[in-house]
Amino acid sequence: MEDFLEGKIEGKVYDKRTLLSLYKLMKKGIIKTLESTVKEGKESVVVSAKDKEGNYLAVKIYRVEHCDFKSMWKYLVSDYRFERVRKSRWHIVINWAKREFKNMKMAFEANVNCPKPIFVHENILVMSFIGENGIAAPTLFELKNEKLDWQKIYETIIEDMEKMISNDLIHSDLSAYNILFLDKPYIIDFSHGVTRVHPFAREFLKRDVENINGFFSKIGVHVDENLFEKLKEYLQ
Repeated sequence: MEDFLEGKIEGKVYDKRTLLSLYKLMKKGIIKTLESTVKEGKESVVVSAKDKEGNYLAVKIYRVEHCDFKSMWKYLVSDYRFERVRKSRWHIVINWAKREFKNMKMAFEANVNCPKPIFVHENILVMSFIGENGIAAPTLFELKNEKLDWQKIYETIIEDMEKMISNDLIHSDLSAYNILFLDKPYIIDFSHGVTRVHPFAREFLKRDVENINGFFSKIGVHVDENLFEKLKEYLQ
């Protein structure tokens, strides 16, 4: 079983506990097959997979040994939903995955354009796949030189930011790198998301606005200079 899984994810090295978790997801019928690596980061790897109907899924696997658990810990203990997490690398990573799942669910239920959260188990998050035929959609940053209706894309993202914050969620890591584009923009990577009562909610919201307005203004889009002032009203 381990050789099969390691082969499917192109020889990436995972601890036995992660491999066992993947196997359990297969036994549960959440995943039927793993396909190939979609995106590899320092702290996580996203792998394409298929369910029993042949639909593509995205499987995000948080690395346990290479995570920045000190930074994760600071985010977790300042979040009232996870403030009692045990300070061990494994438990921090598990709760980090749960946190992203919870944040993504909040966004999805608010009708934000984002992946559909499907299942979370230990350090593995399963979600719908944003792309075609197993090929992930590109990020906005990768498309910055393409001729698209950038004004409409910007307005759609602003609408999604409003939906998130009105549903008690601030993305906190929003940028052109964390938005995919297929038929429309899809926001991804919700692990840093915080609620409106977070002590740094205002600062995180301001950073998100600056990142989005900065990107779109550079490519010639007319941006709302008062966007932060409008959105921060939700923090009252």
